[in-house]
Amino acid sequence: MVFRIELRRSIAPWAGLALVVIALGFLFLLSGPWWKVPAPWTANTTTTALWLRFLMVFLWPVAVGAGAIQGMRDSRSGMVELLSTTSRPGWHRALRLAGAVGALCALGFVLVFGVGLAEVLGHGGFVSASFLPVLFVGLLAIVAGSWVGLAVGRLLPHPLTAPALAVLTLVVSVLVWAAGLLSYSRLGLLTPTFDEPQGALVTTSTSVDLGQTAWFLGLAVTGFLLLAANSARTRLLGLLPVVAGAAIALPVFPASADGLMAADSIAAQKLCDGPICVSRAHEDRLAALAGPGREALALLAKLPGAPTRIEEQTAPNSVAGRPARDSGVVYLDFQLNDDLLTADASALRVAVLSGAGLPACMPPSYGDLSDMGGRMIAAAYFTGELKLLPEYGGSWFRHEFGRIEQVWQKFRALPADVQFARVAALRQVLLTCNGDPIDTLVPGALR
Repeated sequence: MVFRIELRRSIAPWAGLALVVIALGFLFLLSGPWWKVPAPWTANTTTTALWLRFLMVFLWPVAVGAGAIQGMRDSRSGMVELLSTTSRPGWHRALRLAGAVGALCALGFVLVFGVGLAEVLGHGGFVSASFLPVLFVGLLAIVAGSWVGLAVGRLLPHPLTAPALAVLTLVVSVLVWAAGLLSYSRLGLLTPTFDEPQGALVTTSTSVDLGQTAWFLGLAVTGFLLLAANSARTRLLGLLPVVAGAAIALPVFPASADGLMAADSIAAQKLCDGPICVSRAHEDRLAALAGPGREALALLAKLPGAPTRIEEQTAPNSVAGRPARDSGVVYLDFQLNDDLLTADASALRVAVLSGAGLPACMPPSYGDLSDMGGRMIAAAYFTGELKLLPEYGGSWFRHEFGRIEQVWQKFRALPADVQFARVAALRQVLLTCNGDPIDTLVPGALR
């Protein structure tokens, strides 16, 4: 009964509604990166949860500010002195108030994820339980933020407290997010904000999940204790949980940015048909790739040190980072090159043969004429036909196709043994990323 009263007379329902409206407004009214490769929010439930963690840069200040508004209620109503004379312990009232605000904020967060889950199902995305740690830490952060806001509002009942606290939280979150694009610091993980996910097969690492759970749990307990405290001594003691949470979390957090994300153990699990492997999330591509993949490996086998396997790239990647490479493995990136998800046998064969089985040396977002052109010609050497590659950001290359076609004609005019030697040399250039691909095939062709 008392809890229902708190739900009706507190800001809790409005706080939860604000979280839902703001989050869904971003996701559906803006054509942000959450709809695009390499990590559309409808591709995987874990990716959906990661996009919600990204939106925490805006949602967390709302939860903190709403808590601060509610925390000032007793002071605004002039009941502080009256309530201090009641025999009921302060933590009884604090428990109901904090429970109402925290529960409705958490419910709003869960409802947004529920909409995301429906989107994943509607778009035929991958569903697994891997999202649970990501979602749980987000929920814990939302509750902790609302409880800290309650405590600050009770301790500093000034009209400017709530807006100032919300703006301060927003500024810190934005700065941490922006700095995360350039550098990494363990302190940044004391906020719940994450960069945009860079793949549909990744999730947060275990060390991040454990460290943030300890931190936000300590923060939540401190917020509740400060809300319930009636003396300076109990308020000082109430700071111990957050100190303990930080002491546990900071050493647990990864030492570098490379440890922030990990492959989703379920979605990225490899399913193989002999030497051809794809992720579990893209299981339907295995049958389509098996035939043309084997044909491409047979063609590549004539080269020295030829690859013997084809695998989907499942490790965390970035459009600004150099693709992974291995002399014995042809990596296909279904996350960045989403055209491969619907490609026919011919396009899949070209994708495997491009670069004589090796990816670009330039980051996918850069776009390099020599790099892509050289890998196109290498694929055409085996198929006899020059074709555009199904690659991320490759649309710009259509305007340059004529120039590469001229280089291809010059390459075809070379003796067969020279062509073979230069394709083998191109493979070494792409393996070491030392040299110019087009110049290796036809010296001076683009000058």
